[in-house]
Amino acid sequence: MSEIAALAQVQRPVVTMWANRYRGTDRPFPSPTEVRGRQRRYDGDEIVHWIQARELGNNDALDENLCLYAALDTGIDIGEDTVLEGISALLCLKWLLGDQLSELSPADLLDEADDADPDDAFLYAEVAALGDSLGMFAEYVDRMVDSAYGPKQAFEALLAQRFRLLRTDLSDSAMSPKALDLCAAITLAITDHDRHVFVDPSEGSSDLLVALRNSLPEYAEPLSMRNEASSSAARLARRRLTVHGWARQSPPVSGFGNGFALSGPSAFVVQYPSPSSLAYSDSQILSEIDDIAVQMAEDHVAVVVAPASALLDAQRDPSAARLRSDILRSDRVRAAVRLPEGLLPAKPGTSLALWVLGPASEAVKPADRWSVVIDVGSRELDTTTTEGLVSDVIAAMGDWDTIKAHAFQFGVLTRTSVLLAEDKRGLTPARIRHPRARRVGADLAAKVLAHSDEIRRTQLELRREFRIPVEYRDSDRSLMPTIGQLLDSRELRQLSGNRIDSEDLLVGGAVRVIGADEVTGIRPVGVRGIDRLVFTTAYPNGRYTEPGDIVFCSGSRFGAIVDHDGSAVVVYPARVIRVADPATSGLIPDVIAGHLNASRLDTRPPGAIRSSATWKRWEVPRVPTDRAAATIDAVRTLRDRRSAALQLLTEIEQLTSTLVDGLAHGVLAVGADIQPPHERAPQNAS
Repeated sequence: MSEIAALAQVQRPVVTMWANRYRGTDRPFPSPTEVRGRQRRYDGDEIVHWIQARELGNNDALDENLCLYAALDTGIDIGEDTVLEGISALLCLKWLLGDQLSELSPADLLDEADDADPDDAFLYAEVAALGDSLGMFAEYVDRMVDSAYGPKQAFEALLAQRFRLLRTDLSDSAMSPKALDLCAAITLAITDHDRHVFVDPSEGSSDLLVALRNSLPEYAEPLSMRNEASSSAARLARRRLTVHGWARQSPPVSGFGNGFALSGPSAFVVQYPSPSSLAYSDSQILSEIDDIAVQMAEDHVAVVVAPASALLDAQRDPSAARLRSDILRSDRVRAAVRLPEGLLPAKPGTSLALWVLGPASEAVKPADRWSVVIDVGSRELDTTTTEGLVSDVIAAMGDWDTIKAHAFQFGVLTRTSVLLAEDKRGLTPARIRHPRARRVGADLAAKVLAHSDEIRRTQLELRREFRIPVEYRDSDRSLMPTIGQLLDSRELRQLSGNRIDSEDLLVGGAVRVIGADEVTGIRPVGVRGIDRLVFTTAYPNGRYTEPGDIVFCSGSRFGAIVDHDGSAVVVYPARVIRVADPATSGLIPDVIAGHLNASRLDTRPPGAIRSSATWKRWEVPRVPTDRAAATIDAVRTLRDRRSAALQLLTEIEQLTSTLVDGLAHGVLAVGADIQPPHERAPQNAS
């Protein structure tokens, strides 16, 4: 049951509730195909089809994930680690061969693995360890790759299971995507991927290099140098980087220990903790960073991310404090950045920091040496913050003239002597700099006038006479029709939402998107969209809404809205109800949507997964046909008035924001002696 819950992305008790709730129905929960003691095994295809038919769970990629779950849980007597390593090795072999592995016999697969890895450096032993089950796993791997659209995507889906499989060496060292993207952006900004060799001396780490490769153009052929250790994590990292297209350069013969040296343009990309350094102390981390700094040449750079306790915080360990002082005195720490917490999911309370190391300048006297210290610990690593950090780091890597010419968004230029003197309290900037854009008074004044004019125009519109004649009468107590009945009479049509890949949804896309988030009010309609060409080519059977369509969601995410504009794309699980002819049927979309939202159809008994009131049984109101036209006009008038009122509030908020911005920056002034625009004397244009 726990595996089914993980596949459906729900809590474990939910699956038990499904089995109990649907027992005795026309589509009961599938029966187990095998029972071993207290363990029940189910047919994966049956489970997926049942969940999809019942529209349950939170996973839109059930078919793709089923292959992976089936491969990791075959029921045969092979350890989970052996299976994980073996599948990753077969994925790497498939990428190297470009063929269907299931078309080869086990003996041929071993021969191909031997040819691809004659020294058994990264995959042969893992393939051989699958033994008599090799052919079965080859079939699973082919299905995984077909479902994931490539070995690379299948490999990443496999590694995403590191948390579920309790591979602590991999899960406890995994950084969040935002942290990885930041490190990749900084690295690319200070290197040339055609010249530099990207070096990771740690054992078993690959996340940073994968993030870096994903940020490079598809045609790039980057070169990496890695620790050639023989641990399972190190071999897994080599397989992963091979699948991601990294070429390999041999490391120093003596490894990356004390006294190693590299020649040629090199960029060190190092992460702590790595799978092999989870138990490292601050002193051990700084010792390895010191080894890198000592051997760095003029064409070497380094991006190091590690716990802030090692790189920035006050040090209680004398050995660690001495090592950090030595690194600072080397004049190679160009930028020191405190990052926000939460970037290490396994330890969300751990604060990470980042050092960027560059060449030392002999022309700068020791007393004049400097570093740029940045604190973004209280900011989210969004696009704006990342771009500002990258810009500041690029400037920090330059000479003194570059530093003086740059307007730092977050960085504070600090002399190394000051950092060393204050190191007992940690490497912190004298103040935390917040981005402050330049303001032009004339531009802000023009915006104030424009907002003021728009407010006056909207106020005049709202002052127009407004009356809706109504009469009251007793209810006729007749039963309202259900959606199912109106579908049968063809007064309503139901259209399913489009199944859109989440990667195709964009902020500000040309075509509006309406999904569950929009229907339930989590995000406004119009924020998300999709490119029209992408929708037309990738989804040839896709449908657009028409004006007046009711978009709704049932189940736990209930809600209903009316799309008055039309030409939007509804995304599953949202659906569409289309009224054939509101004027002649008396079925008014706004009235129906308002009634559904007010009826609280999402309520359900405690412990129930969903309400028994399925959407086809929902009752909807019908307006008398002789009053339908007047009702439509009244609803439209109210909608226009509401829109104008919201526009007035928006304009007032924008005027307030513009005025406060100008006052805060000292470029606007407010006073009784300042003439309003309409009272100013006309100026002679000559």
